Amino acid sequence: MRVAFIGAGGFITAHHLHIAGHSKIMTVHAICDLDDQRLAQHEARYHPRYVTKDYRRILADPDADIVIIGTKQDLHARLIVEALDSGKWVLCEKPMAETQAETAAVLAAEARATGKLAIGFNRRFAPAYQRAKRLIQTQRPPFFVNYRMMWPVPSEYSQGYYENKPHMLYEGTHILDFLCWLLESEPTRVYMTGDPFKNNLLALDFPGGSRASFLLGRLGSCLLWKEYLEIFCETKAVTISDFVDLRVRGFPGEFDEACACHLGEQAAGIGRHGFDYYEVCRACDVEKTVKQWSMGFEQVRRPGRDFGPNPFKRETDYASSLVPDKGWVESLEHFARCFLEGRRPENADGRAGALATQLALRAVESLRKGQALDFTFQKHS
Repeated sequence: MRVAFIGAGGFITAHHLHIAGHSKIMTVHAICDLDDQRLAQHEARYHPRYVTKDYRRILADPDADIVIIGTKQDLHARLIVEALDSGKWVLCEKPMAETQAETAAVLAAEARATGKLAIGFNRRFAPAYQRAKRLIQTQRPPFFVNYRMMWPVPSEYSQGYYENKPHMLYEGTHILDFLCWLLESEPTRVYMTGDPFKNNLLALDFPGGSRASFLLGRLGSCLLWKEYLEIFCETKAVTISDFVDLRVRGFPGEFDEACACHLGEQAAGIGRHGFDYYEVCRACDVEKTVKQWSMGFEQVRRPGRDFGPNPFKRETDYASSLVPDKGWVESLEHFARCFLEGRRPENADGRAGALATQLALRAVESLRKGQALDFTFQKHS
């Protein structure tokens, strides 16, 4: 099946383009971007049928089966509507929309479309997270969930398009969707504190007594892994450190698991040494960035564990850094197979995308008002 890209910047280049270009069921059919140099580089590497700076050429192309939208987020909703109305299957990166009016427009387009819509909430497909969900599905609520997404970026290096936009809307929607997917329900109440853009603590009340806390920000050290998940229920618990180190407690017959990184990278070392090895490799990988940002670098050290001065060696060329398996391959491959087989995909759909946007907007409103707010999903603006 033939995949066309509208917007092919850093993230799309490192992930979706690479995945489609190396897939057994997908080919890179067309690429649209406004950067001539980027188009030339992609054309030389992936040999699409054509490259273009006019996205309308892709929407009018009957041979383009799936359109992947990876532009700046302020264009997402409009491009989704146009792509669905042109008859395409569409996968768009997060967030799906920025406003209530945009979510309503996307939902209306999805309802009248012949194709399917998927939002790039890939964490639903992360192997470690899927196992965690299977485990807690054997239990009864209430569940208490804690999620931390913290990645420091010094102010002098963070100027750009998203600098004065709510972090909860542009990055946090990933986790808002994940929490709703994990608990298979929608929050009834939200409360957020912090600053207007970067660093926030969000509390969510769910039906049945379940609760979730979400720490999102740009503080800390790059030498600490970015994401951490804790799930608690009666007599049982699951924790996952950066999609790699999965620890299971209280589930009879279940074992801990050390998951390989994206595309299986570092599988041998992680399988042999576990999360310690992953941490040391990450530290080696980010050393240049940490020193460039003048953060100070100190190698991760564990008593009795010595992997040498620099055990990390690149095993793939898909990206410039070591990243864990967050479900990018599984998400895109699943969507493509559903297209080929004519079945409904399990990716986050328009409603899920609208739910994440509405939750983020309600959280921002809670922060502005300084109080907890009730939440009910709204299908229309």
